[in-house]
Amino acid sequence: MEPLDKDMAKKLFEQYRRNRDNIRNSPEMASICLICGSIHIIPSSEDNHQLVCRNCGFAFFRYECAACGNTIDGRDPLNPGCRSCGLRVCTCGVCGCPDAENHDTKEKSA
Repeated sequence: MEPLDKDMAKKLFEQYRRNRDNIRNSPEMASICLICGSIHIIPSSEDNHQLVCRNCGFAFFRYECAACGNTIDGRDPLNPGCRSCGLRVCTCGVCGCPDAENHDTKEKSA
């Protein structure tokens, strides 16, 4: 994916800052922080499922679902957190739990 230009990054930031629905379906949003709008996003050194904004330090989950291949983004309300394993629950219903049927979702937050 090509780097985002400043205008496109600002437009996407404003769009998803107001409404985070379906942010997981926008590949460009992997490189935009929803807190400060920065495009300086790097992989977390502590968790391979997280990305971190180099500007403000905001960390968020964004990775591929092992079961269906869809993108999971912790900023999307349809990817709530699992209380058992700590990962996000995909729209297909799978998280990182060894026993996926017993996962329990957290309040929907990033």
